[in-house]
Amino acid sequence: LAIGNFIEMRDKTASKTFRAKKKLDHFLEATLPGIYLPLYTMVTFTRIPYAEAARRARLQDRIVYAGLIATIVLIVFLLARPFNTH
Repeated sequence: LAIGNFIEMRDKTASKTFRAKKKLDHFLEATLPGIYLPLYTMVTFTRIPYAEAARRARLQDRIVYAGLIATIVLIVFLLARPFNTH
């Protein structure tokens, strides 16, 4: 976790995408307490073993990204269809 945190601080914190992901993490953690936990929270404030926390964080990331992609596809679909003027 320490090496990952170092790389994150060194390389990613200036990225708008990274900052947006962090804001989304905080929003989901507040909205879904006990269900969605960022990796840092799982490692620092729970007794979840690191390997399990890392696995869970990867799964949560895949679910969040799939949700974002589905939302984007839905928006594009709705905007691309012809408007019915009846």
